[in-house]
Amino acid sequence: MTNTDALTRTFPLGPLQQQIWRFWRKNRDSPAYIMPEVYFFDGDFDVEAVTYALDETARRHESLRTTFHEGDSGVVQLVSHDPAHAPVEVLDLRELSAAARAERLEAAIDAAANTPFDLSARPPIRLTAILLSDSRTALVMAAHQIVCDGTSMAILLGEFGELYRSARQGTAPELAPAPPGYGAFVTEQLAGLAGHASGEDLAYWTERLAGAAGSALPGDRDAATGDAVPLDTCALSRTLDSGLADAVLAYARRAGATPFSVLLGTMSVMIAAATGDGDVSVGTATSSRTPRFARTVGMLTNLVVHRSRIDLSATFTETLAEVSLDLLDAIDCQDVPFSQVSDALGRGGEPGGGLVRTAFSAGALGGLTLGEGSLSERVMRTSQGPFDVTVICEIAAPGIALDWQFALRTYSRELARGYCAAYEEILAALLERPDAAMDSLGLAEILSRLGGVRAG
Repeated sequence: MTNTDALTRTFPLGPLQQQIWRFWRKNRDSPAYIMPEVYFFDGDFDVEAVTYALDETARRHESLRTTFHEGDSGVVQLVSHDPAHAPVEVLDLRELSAAARAERLEAAIDAAANTPFDLSARPPIRLTAILLSDSRTALVMAAHQIVCDGTSMAILLGEFGELYRSARQGTAPELAPAPPGYGAFVTEQLAGLAGHASGEDLAYWTERLAGAAGSALPGDRDAATGDAVPLDTCALSRTLDSGLADAVLAYARRAGATPFSVLLGTMSVMIAAATGDGDVSVGTATSSRTPRFARTVGMLTNLVVHRSRIDLSATFTETLAEVSLDLLDAIDCQDVPFSQVSDALGRGGEPGGGLVRTAFSAGALGGLTLGEGSLSERVMRTSQGPFDVTVICEIAAPGIALDWQFALRTYSRELARGYCAAYEEILAALLERPDAAMDSLGLAEILSRLGGVRAG
């Protein structure tokens, strides 16, 4: 064994990482698939404690010490047992004027969130601390989804916060033993995919998605002639007013459905109304975590295609029942990685395999707490993305928020804002009269008010 072998180990690229890896190979300069978390901390900020906390978090989770390398035998992940310090960049803006500081702050947040990672050079995680005054600091944690899905980010932030607090207080952190590493998850998943059940699930998907095409809201831009960079997006965050959020929760309880199913069903209805095509296919993220890997940090999220037949002459109650059953069927067969499904259908060469143009998923719960001072969060998305429309639903006690990301190759910013508002109006109409035929609720009229787009 060489000294290098003693300090590193390798394991194959995981099936759930395949689609992201393919995208990165073709788009190495893109920030798509980076997850940024932005916080503002008011209090006594400790750079040494932050550095310690990030180092120890990376020590607990091997995915945060991983780089990716491609050779004749395929792609392998190389894990460093004793990594160099995880990068913490400190930017001091305290001496600038208020106007200059505000300008530099936005530029620094944008750079921290959108600077691409070289997956072969160093582990794709970083933390940027921006000192705004002696008592106010902006923090940007960014990680690539190939090593950290949404649930993993919540785990990472929780443990990072506990390690920071323990360093500040000079006490031992109150953390459970480190969970199994991502390599163990990949090994177990590959063994499972070699079994008979995965063949049956793959057969389900190839039959279910035969002839399917990814669905999306109509755009008002021609990708061939538009001036937008192909992957550029605009991000919009909307919080449902309390009355509408309460209506979603109440109707979900009455219908025996989940609030997420209500929101997903509304998206499918909106697409059908806007396009005139009732065959609607939307991607959604599902978790592949078993109890053993509940706290493992890595890419443990699969993309499944939710395909529904939307009949606008039916009621929303009837439609929601079908959407919920379709979603349960998809979850039952979620163990087949999306990359294998798209390959089996001959669709593996493009983002989403041509099967996903709209991704609509539930966000992970959890965030950062530092135990002193006060902390506020800013919703942040990267400036690029692989799909035409991506929506993350945050369903928590304070309310319901939807974070939208629209591809500028397809949608103008004005149309993107219009679609966000139209979705809420359609949601309200469906919930107000869920047992009326949906084509009697004025959905086409709502969509027709969007300039440049004619409802189907």
